[in-house]
Order: sequence, then C-alpha cells, then structure tokens
Amino acid sequence: MMLSGAPGAPGIVIGKASTYKRRLPSVSETFVTDGQIQYQLDEFQQARTKVENELNQILSEQDEANTEELVRMQVEVIKDPELNKQVKQKIIDENLTADAAVDSVFETYLRILKQNQAEDRSVDITDIRDRLIQVLHNYDAHDVAEGAIVIANELSPREVIEFADQGVKGIVMDRGGVNSHAAIIARSMGLPTVLGTQEGTSKITGDDQVVVDGRLGKVIVNPDGDTQERYRKQIDDYQKILRDAKKICQHPNKTKDGISFSLRANIEFVEELEAVEKYCAEGIGLLRTESIYLRNQQFKNVDEQESFYIKMLENTAPHPVVIRLFDAGGDKVLDNSSLEQNPFLGWRGIRMLLDQEELLEQQLKAICKAAAEFKGRVRILIPMVSTIEHISRVRALLDAAQEELSENGVEPDKDIELGIMVEVPNVALQADFFAQHVDFMSIGTNDLTQYLLAVDRGNERISKLYDQRHPAVWKLINRVSQAAQKESIPLSICGELASDPVSACCLVGMGIDDLSMNAAALPAVKKALRSHESSELHELAQNVLDAQTIGHVNELFSNWNSI
Repeated sequence: MMLSGAPGAPGIVIGKASTYKRRLPSVSETFVTDGQIQYQLDEFQQARTKVENELNQILSEQDEANTEELVRMQVEVIKDPELNKQVKQKIIDENLTADAAVDSVFETYLRILKQNQAEDRSVDITDIRDRLIQVLHNYDAHDVAEGAIVIANELSPREVIEFADQGVKGIVMDRGGVNSHAAIIARSMGLPTVLGTQEGTSKITGDDQVVVDGRLGKVIVNPDGDTQERYRKQIDDYQKILRDAKKICQHPNKTKDGISFSLRANIEFVEELEAVEKYCAEGIGLLRTESIYLRNQQFKNVDEQESFYIKMLENTAPHPVVIRLFDAGGDKVLDNSSLEQNPFLGWRGIRMLLDQEELLEQQLKAICKAAAEFKGRVRILIPMVSTIEHISRVRALLDAAQEELSENGVEPDKDIELGIMVEVPNVALQADFFAQHVDFMSIGTNDLTQYLLAVDRGNERISKLYDQRHPAVWKLINRVSQAAQKESIPLSICGELASDPVSACCLVGMGIDDLSMNAAALPAVKKALRSHESSELHELAQNVLDAQTIGHVNELFSNWNSI
C-alpha cells in the first residue's frame, strides 16, 4: 500500500512503524471549594515551572538557529503573563481545577487561531496545553524504540526534538504543511518526513514495515523484497549525494555540456536562511509572506514588514529575492466570520488583496522601501491571477507606492520586476497573452495541478488522482514555456515538481532553466542536471510530452533514474 503526502524533510528510511497519539488525560469536571483554590494555584505554578524547565533543557541542547528560535517561541508561550493570569483567574473566580482552567483558557486562544488559520501557532499552543495537563496528571512522556518511524496525526516542534533524541529514523504525519514548525525542525535534524498523508494513523499499525521517501512525499507500507531492495539502493545513492553535497553545491550550475541553469530556494521563515546559504541557492525564488501575519496577528505594520524583507535581502546578496504578495484566504486570515464552501476556488490571493486594498498598499510600500536599499534585486510575484485587470491594478498601486517614496525623499528602485504566478489554468492556456503584460512568470505546479485535474489534495478519497507528473500538467507547462520564450521573458518553476531531480531534468529540457525549491533538495537536483548533456534533457522532455498516461511518464522516469 502506498500513501501520498507532501515532502516534509528529504531522505529515505526503511523501518518499523511506531504509532503515536498524544496521551491526554480527561480534564476534571468537578469544582473545588474555596479552601482548595490555593492548592490548585500551586499545582498550576509547579506544572508551569516544570514545562518551562523541560523546554529550556531542550533549548540548551540545540545548536541549530532555526530550532532554537522555534523552541524559544514555545518558552514565550509558557511564560506569557496574560495567559497565566487568565488561568489563575479561572481557578479563583470559577472554582475550576488547574487542568480544567488550563483547558478552558487555551481553548479560547485556539479558537481565535483557528479563525485566523494560524495553524503553526495553534500547534505550539496545543502542545503547551497538553503538556501542562499531562504534568498536572503525572503522565510520563511517550517513548518509542530507537530506529522506529513515528506515525502521528500531528507533532509539535518539542515532540519532534524529543523523538529525534530517542533515535527515531523518520516521521509520517497526517496533517501539517511543508513550512510548519515541525517540518522545519525535522529538516534541521535530518529526519526524513512525509506530511499530510491524511490517513497514515488509520492505515498503518505498529507491526508494519514502512518506507518513508521524504523527497517525493511517499510512504510505502509493508513493501515487498524487491521494493525494499530498490529503496535501499536509493538510500545508498542519497547518502552519497549528502556526503558530496557541499562539493556539488560549490560547482557551477551547468549541465555536462556547459548550459547554465539557476537553482533558488522557496522559503517563508528567517530561520530557513541558514539552509539557503548552506546549499548555495542563487537567491530566493519564492518568498512566502504569510508568516508575517501568522506570527504577529497583523499585517499592516510597514516597518515590521520592511525589516523582514531587508533581512532576507541582506542574507542572500547579491542574488534576487522574489517576494510573493500575501497569499491566503482573506476570510480566514482577517477574522471575517463568513465561511466559504470551497476556499481553494474562493476569496484568496490577489482576489482578496484587491478587496482589502489598504493591506495590499501597505505591503507594496514595505517592499518598495526595502527595494530602495537593494536596487535591482527585488521582484514581486502576484498570486492567484486570473485576469489582466489583476495585473494592471497591482501595477498602478506599485507605481503609487514608488511615487510616495520619491515624495518622501527616498530614491525608489525603478527596476522592480512585476510577475505572476501561473496556477490558474486559464492563465496557462493564455500564457502568450498574459506574458505581454508582465516582466516574468512563475509556474506554481502544486495549485496548477490541483485545478487542472479537478482534484482537491486534501480530500483523501481522491488524493491518489493528484499527480504532478500527469501528462496534461507537462503539456500545459510546456505551453507556458513556449509563450515565455516567444515574449522573451523569464520563466521559473516554484512548485514541488522542481524538487524532484528527474522532473527538474525534464523541466530544463523544456527550456525552463530557473527552478526554485526547498533548499535541502538543491544538491540532488543539481547533481542530476550536471550529470547530463542538454541534448539528453531535451530528449527526455520530448518523450514525456509524447506520453499519454501517468504510467508511461513514470516508466520514462524510472528508466532515466537507472542511466
């Protein structure tokens, strides 16, 4: 049986599964007398101190900057004076037990975060709540066997670190995104991870043998002998790539016959800059900006945004930084109580931004202020474009932001390039027309695939139909590539497809020589591209374009892997 998810952390492991469900005692439903209130307050304070000490112990043992930052965020939660004040007030005013007070106060916080779709922060809050309740009930931490592969619904950064310390080999989670805090920790600790499998905890038992392919987001349950042998060979190959990664990254980005290509990184958090430098990425091909809101619960502070962009630019010089405009469903981020039946096709991306024009204006001002200090390096990417009017309205607002900057005595960067995400099929089909109105284009293969194949990736009943290697996806990508070449504008790929070495070879064979991906995927992609001549890449691309089924494409890729 194979389960599909998203690549959380690269690498391949084979091992025995260990299912994990966070053990949470039932919260007390009884009330305490006035004479018992002080005892409950003391119990809460002791639990709070113990959890804080546990986190500080974890913090003291970390040497990765991004890991330290994420654990420190949890320390801030447990020390939050307002949060603790509310728990104590619940005990005093409502005669609640300490665990019931914790549960009640944290539930309020979680409800707010859920409304705002701040999933990363809600995982941190939930973890602190659950650990406090565990300590109040004297529950021990969960132990797993060394070398096991953890199968869980969702993990917090603390839990990932603890499992790593216990010697687990890999992680599979039903929930979570590639930029979740848990995924960042897993990558920094070298734990192959697959996220968003939806049904891993229901399909995998503690007796199962599993293969976790964190490069492609695949989990094979109870593989046969031939499959295990094939993956063991891939593990050996991948380990060699890791050993050679530093050397590979320092080589020029050129094919075997000297044709140049660019490899950039997709990032969202400042903590990921370390990996950008480590793997020698040529700048940032996709800077997601949603975390500015998710971390600060507001988005309109120009100075905070500017500081974020400047930090990204400072640490990636002299390369370009492609800043994607705020891309989220506005009704879920801006605390609007209305819900949409189909948010993937709804009020999101540029559709929301143009309705919330002040928010867009503030972001463009912040970008322009940062760009003025790093002229020639900033590019702006518009998400979810489906009409030419989207582009013209953003360009008008960008011009206004530049003019305001000039009026305030700051010389703006007049060369900021404006591009679009090609993720809505009608834009891909009319790419030659849209290409005439922008400075560059970037194909987001994740959403383009979802929309083109009419498959909701989050729907476990049909998730197997979602495959970025589908022949129709390749044909549409090639159509966009031809349009970009015709109009002589740059085209890049910033979806997961670019992080697969053979797919990357196929993309370059189609003439798309600018690929952006998770930084940890760069060495393997670079090695594949450097190992072949451009004529081989063109031949692979042509064969893929001639394919009629996914099976045929996979066969071509398998044969290519064996070369």
